[in-house]
Amino acid sequence: MAGISLLVLVGAIALSVAFGKNIGIISLAAAMVLGFFGGVTGSAIVAGFPTGLFLNLTGMFFFFSIAQSNGSLELFSKKMFKKISSLAKFYPLMVFLVCLCITIVDPGGLTVYTVMPLITMSIGSYMGYNPVMIGILAIIGANAGMMTPVGVFGNTANIIVSNAGYPDYTFPILFNGMIIHTVVSIVIYVLYKGWKIKDNGLNNTSINNVFEDIKPFNTKQKITLVVLVCMILSIMLLKTHAGFTAFVFSLVLLLANCADEKAAFAGTPWEAIFLCVGIGCLLNVVDILGGLTLMADLFASIATRWTAAPILGFTSSVMSFFSLAIAGPIPTLIPTVAQVNASIGNVFHPLELISAIINGGYTATISPLSMGGAMILAAYDQLFKPDVSEKNKVFKTLLLSAITISIIAAILANTGIYRILINE
Repeated sequence: MAGISLLVLVGAIALSVAFGKNIGIISLAAAMVLGFFGGVTGSAIVAGFPTGLFLNLTGMFFFFSIAQSNGSLELFSKKMFKKISSLAKFYPLMVFLVCLCITIVDPGGLTVYTVMPLITMSIGSYMGYNPVMIGILAIIGANAGMMTPVGVFGNTANIIVSNAGYPDYTFPILFNGMIIHTVVSIVIYVLYKGWKIKDNGLNNTSINNVFEDIKPFNTKQKITLVVLVCMILSIMLLKTHAGFTAFVFSLVLLLANCADEKAAFAGTPWEAIFLCVGIGCLLNVVDILGGLTLMADLFASIATRWTAAPILGFTSSVMSFFSLAIAGPIPTLIPTVAQVNASIGNVFHPLELISAIINGGYTATISPLSMGGAMILAAYDQLFKPDVSEKNKVFKTLLLSAITISIIAAILANTGIYRILINE
């Protein structure tokens, strides 16, 4: 059954890609069917439902929905970019750093993805930069801070790492993410010749037009930002449970009438939540039936001192071309780390291979098939109204960029770049 369970996992991913259906729902159904035919009891299947992950995702995303619905995070982001709009010479660097800083304190982790491409590409085009390059730098900046422990994705990754039997690598994982995405941003700047500034066609747009809707923070937005800071401090300093903490502070915002409750529920990305918990439930059944052990055996059979980290990193990237990194490759591949490492004599510190998997997954997000690239493509379409030929060109550019930096990140994983914070 080990081989069959692994085929079911691959089939679930393929089915999602082929029919455009939520892989989480497919995975929940597959877990039930696979468990039934594999002799796994119903109670064991239910026990494998990632309740902690569900609470973290739901709580964080619900809080994020409130902050998004009253415009506090978007307005905060626009105000930050308005202050740096005059620094044209350093604009690409500022885009990366500001998006990094926003993601570090963003509990939902998606503000940069959903808001920043349009804003940064608008300003960048006005300044004469390649808008696609600027959009990519915005997403890479977000990815650099995505493993923040106060954010839903960082918190989720840490739970997955902990469940795999590893100690607390929270800050080393965050630091390694910053390292690799800083390198990747430099690569993108060089590939796109970012020092060459020219007119990119926004002839009727001015900086003032880009920021024309900026107003002072209203009372609800001020309260939201203060509560956000309090929530971050609670999670970081008091070590409170991220999901439950988010629910507590969400209630504070609702009682303060900072957002409409129905709008907050409607704005919660349930699709992303089910995507993550669904595949987690299927992975539990696959693990019970020996599928993950078989996968680890397959990786171990081709892994060497020089290929193990790149293989895990690039496999994570390939899987992320079609799914969220936190939902597909990260929970699937991290359980294989110990066995793969043991097969080559434990030459790597576990943190190195874990970081290779996590960062490999996020380097692929600028692919137009993934969320980051899709948002860049949507922003480009809205700004420039390109014809089919030009849109296809941007699509190919994003796809090639994602493949290129994923390969580079996979190779760098073998250089010791992730050992900086290792004291052993």
